[in-house]
Order: sequence, then structure tokens, then C-alpha cells
Amino acid sequence: MKASYIRLLLSVIPLTTFAQSVPSKIYTDFNGYWESNTNNQLIPNNSHNLLAFKLGNTVYSTGVNNSLLTSKGIVFTAGNFAALPITSNPAPGSSTFIGIGRAFGGDGDISPIPVSQPLSQYLTDGINGLDIGTAIFNFPSSAEINYQIQDINVSSIGDGIPDLLITQMGQISNVQDRYSFRNSAGVVIGNEYSVDLSTVTSLGLFRWKFYNASASPITYNTTVGPNDSNNTRDVRILALDWSDLGITASNAGQVSRFTQIFSGQSDLSFTAYNKNSISLRMPVSGTVFKDNNGGAPNGLPFSNVTLSLKNSSGNTVATTVSDSNGFYSFQNVLGGNYTVTVSTPSGYEIVGNSEGTLSNSLSVQISDSPVQNKNFGLYRLPCVKPGLSGVPAGYAKMGILTKRAISVDKWPTNVPNGHLVLDSDSKGLVITHMTTAQRNALSAVEGMMIYNTDLKCVQIFRGSNPGVDKSRVGWNCIVRGCNEE
Repeated sequence: MKASYIRLLLSVIPLTTFAQSVPSKIYTDFNGYWESNTNNQLIPNNSHNLLAFKLGNTVYSTGVNNSLLTSKGIVFTAGNFAALPITSNPAPGSSTFIGIGRAFGGDGDISPIPVSQPLSQYLTDGINGLDIGTAIFNFPSSAEINYQIQDINVSSIGDGIPDLLITQMGQISNVQDRYSFRNSAGVVIGNEYSVDLSTVTSLGLFRWKFYNASASPITYNTTVGPNDSNNTRDVRILALDWSDLGITASNAGQVSRFTQIFSGQSDLSFTAYNKNSISLRMPVSGTVFKDNNGGAPNGLPFSNVTLSLKNSSGNTVATTVSDSNGFYSFQNVLGGNYTVTVSTPSGYEIVGNSEGTLSNSLSVQISDSPVQNKNFGLYRLPCVKPGLSGVPAGYAKMGILTKRAISVDKWPTNVPNGHLVLDSDSKGLVITHMTTAQRNALSAVEGMMIYNTDLKCVQIFRGSNPGVDKSRVGWNCIVRGCNEE
């Protein structure tokens, strides 16, 4: 797996500036608190958030948990960083992987698989989007993401405080990513910035496991992760000032968007920006589900559902449709109050939304953070076929009775196609109760059934290749559904 580079125009930017833009240490909340380049030899293997980074002699916090840094005796300059709000979902290539910590959801290859589409969620997860323990490896080549700019704080240009953090989480070969500011016509303002991160000093190692992002459903990669250098990868970060991209007080007003173009070997955890340095237009996103149990929206993805974004005056400012994963997004939304409205397809009804109501509209307030997980659950009345007529293949021959006497003539032999028949007016059938951890310790066989006390549902084990709905592998809660889906 190759890593991303962010090729730098060294003819424009002096080597000394480049060297000073590489943090020498990072601080995260892994295992409570973790510093890179220490002697504890603890290699992070799960999700954790970037708390701070050291650049030169100064430690800059990200704003994730300043009180934790203070309690550890770290002297820092308070910052306010967040991941750039990526909500588009470029099609993964054959060698694109979702990378998560080896212990994420459970050690190694676990069931059910703990990752899912869209890919963008792993570039914006965690506190302020700064989970540095999840990443997309080999981000699709030439994928381009644009972020609409409201304004740049000109006082932040060249002030010595980083404006942009670029992460690189994997192996590197001589390829380059490109970053630039552009005007409304797409012309570069300042200079395009690119860098080969193979020249950047590693901050240490993280331990990963990998999932094939292009597989449907997503699958665990049994080659790249388990047999590859104990699953470890180098972590690299580059810090930039707007001046590194040629932005000045005189041309900042021409900027309309920020553009990020990937190399095909980019291994990105997030690209973060200093919220004090720039104002972005924000995305609004969520998922539409075929939800057969109501309540909190979940279930199968519902594609090609139309959604609209309306402003505070009730005027539609944008429309979109959900993709094959049920995911939708409105990009580059100006600050203000909005509603997202789903157009319910014929025969369906709203059975839940992320606000816990049955409304087909959700309120949205845009400020300085992405709005995510505005979800809807839609369903139609169960569709079932009538039972077969004719003579049954046989009748039950065995029964368990707790009554004083048989109350149904010829019981249990009057029950068609049965094997074991239970009959009681004072007792119920209780199946095995287990926690998720206890269930995972089983050597499960297809058809095994338990009541999961953590999930509060009856679960059945469907194996690795179910005959119906192949996305529901392993253990699944039993839910109502149409027998044609």
C-alpha cells in the first residue's frame, strides 16, 4: 500500500521553510493519553484523536481536549482545528482500503465487519473530525475535492501559526498530491503546492487492519494486514501556512475555493484547517434507509431518493438523490438556518428520523462545522405472499405439553409440517441469553439463534455467504422484511 504525498514546489518555497513545517511530535488521547517519540514503545492500535502537535519549540493544541494537555503538564498555544468537511464519496479503486486500528471493534478479523461506506466518514470522524486512528489508504487517483471559501482571515497569512495540517499514514513511493486556492473560474490563485512526504520524518508507528473498500459488501483484507510488518505504518504530518500556497493580503479576496487533488497512493486520515484562519461553506449529509423496525433510522440503504435543502424562507436552494449506499450530501452551504426534506417514494412512509420524530423534514443550522447524520427511515407495509394450498408434506409427531390435558384434538399430529410443537397456557419459550462478547466466543454455525442482551434483539447467525441479502453476513438481529427483498 502506497501513501500520499503532497508535492511541494521547492523552487517557490525554500527548503528551510519546508523543514520548519514538519511537526516533531504529536499528542493524542490513545489509551487515555499518548505522545509520539517517547520511550514507552506503545503503538496505537485503535481510534484516537489528535490533541496537539509540536512545531519548532511551540506546541499547538487542536482544541480537542486542552484540559487533558494541561493535566499532563504540557505548555501549549491554544488552537482550534477541524478536519476539512469531506462528504463526497469517490469510487474506490481495486487497491483502496479502509484502514482502522487493529483493535477497532475487536482484535483483528471480527464479525460483523466494523466498517462501512461512505469512505468520507473515515476522513471526518472523531472529535472535530480529528480521529487519527482511521484512514483511507490509496485514495483514488486524481480524485479532486473542492471546498468553497467564504473568506480568508488575512491576518493569519504568514503569522507563523499553522493554517493547514496534512496527514500521511502509510508507505510512500515517489508520487505527489496537489493543493491550491482557485478563483471562481478555476484559475490558481498564488501557487499550486505539492510535496513528496517520503522526505518527511516519521512521527512513529500505528498498527492497522485493512478492509477492501471496492468489495460489495466490504471484506477484510487477509493479505495486506495480517502478513505485513505486524500491520504497522509510519505516521507523517505536514503543517502549512497560507503563504506557502502564495496567498497574500492582495490576492486573498480573489479566492473562491480550496482544491485537493490526490495521487492514487494517498493514505489520508484527515486534512485539517485552522478555524481561526478561514471560513468555509459547510456540507450537510445523511443517509436514507429502508427501515423495517422504525425508531432510530437503520436498515438497508435506500438509493435514488430525492432530498431538497430549503432556506429559512422555505425556498429550495439545492436538490440531490441518495446514492447506492443511501448516502446524500449538499455541498458548500452558506451559514444559516435550513431544512432537509425527503420526498417519500410512492408506497412508503416515514418511520423515523435522526430527531426521533415521524417528520419528513429535519432542521439544519450551518455555522463552522459540517452537519452530518441527518438520517431518514422509510418503510412500506410488509409484503407477503399467501401460503401454499394443498396437502402438507407431513405432520408433527412430537410435542411438549405443560397443560393438564390436551385441549386441541389430535395434538400435536394436527400441526402441518412441524417437528417439535410446544403447547402451554402458562409458560413461554426462552432462548439462550448472551452478551455480544459471549456470542463472539461461540463457534457459530448457520441458523444458530440467541437473544443478545446488549442489542436487545433476537439474533440469527447467517454465515459468510447468506442466500438472501448477502450484505447481512454473520450475526444479525431478526427484523421484519418483504420476502422479495
